[in-house]
Amino acid sequence: MKTLIVTRITTGWMTIITILMTVISMKSTGNTSFYRFGPQSDLIILGFTIDTPEKYALVVLYALINTAIRSMNHNIITPWIMLNVQNTNQPVIQSRINSNNRDQYEICIFNTMYTWFDWLIYIHMLLAQVDMVLIEMSTDIIATCIVTNWYIKTKQENTKYSSRCPYEEPLI
Repeated sequence: MKTLIVTRITTGWMTIITILMTVISMKSTGNTSFYRFGPQSDLIILGFTIDTPEKYALVVLYALINTAIRSMNHNIITPWIMLNVQNTNQPVIQSRINSNNRDQYEICIFNTMYTWFDWLIYIHMLLAQVDMVLIEMSTDIIATCIVTNWYIKTKQENTKYSSRCPYEEPLI
């Protein structure tokens, strides 16, 4: 199945679930603390009460910076690990520092550590309040567009000097 078709099926599924969740939450008579925005006396993230505009601004600033770092980790470091370390068809990379590939271990270990660190804070923020989800999603989309744009420009510049990649899958 084509990648673009799978992407559109996934987008449709997310749209249907979002509409259902919105309709259900609007019909719900219970007072939920999730569907609110801004600082609240009961907005608690990792045990910290986010009840002032200053604390809320710090959480938003953290979300913006960490989303950029997460995007770089997800779109640059993880593919590098898959293509250069985990790809058994690729020749061994010799480290610039030493010959025992210490750099590769460092990159792989800190990638794993960051993933767990990010997951812990990320899940607490996402489950706290809907505005945290919207902030994270928006900044993640922006960061992904920036990184994707960089990749596309780099590929276009490199394509000027080489032929088309033989294993490239067409989008449609």
